[in-house]
Amino acid sequence: MWLWECFTPHPPVLVPQVGRGREEEARQSVGAMKKLGRILGEEMPSLLLILSPHAPFAGGITFSVAESYGGDFSMFGAPTPQFAFPGASERGLRLAEDLSSRFPVVVSRKKKLVLDHGALVPLNFLSTGGGRQPEIILANPIGLSPSVAFELGTYLASLADSDQWGLVASGDLSHKVTREAPAGFSPAGARFDSRVVEALRNNDPSILLRLSAGEIEEAGECGLRSSLVFLGLARKRSVRFLSYEAPFGVGYAVAYAPLHAAPDLARKVIETYLAEGEERAREEADDFSDLPEMTEKAGCFVSLKKKGNLRGCIGTILPTKAALAEEIAENALSAAFKDPRFPPVEQRELEDISISVDILSIPEAVSDIALLDPKKYGVIVEKGWARGVLLPDLEGVDTVEAQLSIAARKAGIADWRTAAVRKFTVRRIREMDRS
Repeated sequence: MWLWECFTPHPPVLVPQVGRGREEEARQSVGAMKKLGRILGEEMPSLLLILSPHAPFAGGITFSVAESYGGDFSMFGAPTPQFAFPGASERGLRLAEDLSSRFPVVVSRKKKLVLDHGALVPLNFLSTGGGRQPEIILANPIGLSPSVAFELGTYLASLADSDQWGLVASGDLSHKVTREAPAGFSPAGARFDSRVVEALRNNDPSILLRLSAGEIEEAGECGLRSSLVFLGLARKRSVRFLSYEAPFGVGYAVAYAPLHAAPDLARKVIETYLAEGEERAREEADDFSDLPEMTEKAGCFVSLKKKGNLRGCIGTILPTKAALAEEIAENALSAAFKDPRFPPVEQRELEDISISVDILSIPEAVSDIALLDPKKYGVIVEKGWARGVLLPDLEGVDTVEAQLSIAARKAGIADWRTAAVRKFTVRRIREMDRS
């Protein structure tokens, strides 16, 4: 499952130890990269696919699979910070083999590989978010045609995998934007960059797929293929565009996308209800139904928070609809407009509301509460027709006994010890920063 993807520039000058103050000339890019670190770093996946146009290259998309990766910015005069990441070598080989039936793939294997600045610059910002350290797979897409790069992104989106993935699509835009540019000036530079920015803002790859070979060559870029893989993976999802600037005559753009559509669907349903009514709101599920993660059958809870405080939460323990998209749509409407604890959500509140969706596993009976963990498992406490449910990993719920007591109290059950208990796991998909 893809958690997120980002498109990033990679000038070493953005790193303070290299820039030594010159990074202030690219403050928009630095600010956007720091924001990526705050938003994405806290949701670090277990596997990180990094596309760098400066990684080793031998044709097509070249995978450099290693047991470990490391590096620093010594060649730019800064021996610190230093980086070390485990490599997902076996998983990388399987991915390359899977892609080789559709795309031109070259694979090299190493025990240890030094990362280039195309990988190190984004990692410098993403790895400061405080999340877990991912295993890395490194690849260079520079040998793909633009159309094949976009096709690769759409194919990656369709991969069914229980692992959590992230994509770092690294690339600078035109190196010829101004007369101070190190590669020389060309009017094609600014035109190229404006098209990439438009494509990212509107999640519209057609703008880039119409570029001629001459326009691409004259722009002097190294990020087109990375941007098209990014857009292919983000197809039908919301792209958050953060910044563009060309302070040294080279274009830098920053964008990201959360890659599970559950919160996007929930928000769309609520917005449509307020604008067009309930019947049209339910139809929004149809536009999401062909996304791979939306075809399963599962119970789910939709939770709304307004400035950190609960504003509505309704869900289903077991699936009641034919697909998850319909389940989310129905529970989003209930959480926003039918939770008896709160008045219906109003249009003016939406910008202050954040949304999360919990997708539930099938509950299983618990014979011993020692098998419970309030951070990992949700619980269902049942007695007769009474049933109380509590999701896992809730603030202030730190013990099994507290979790069971709250669930029992919600159902009007005096003592959870006299009730049946079931447990379940959830995939909690939070709406990322929308500003």
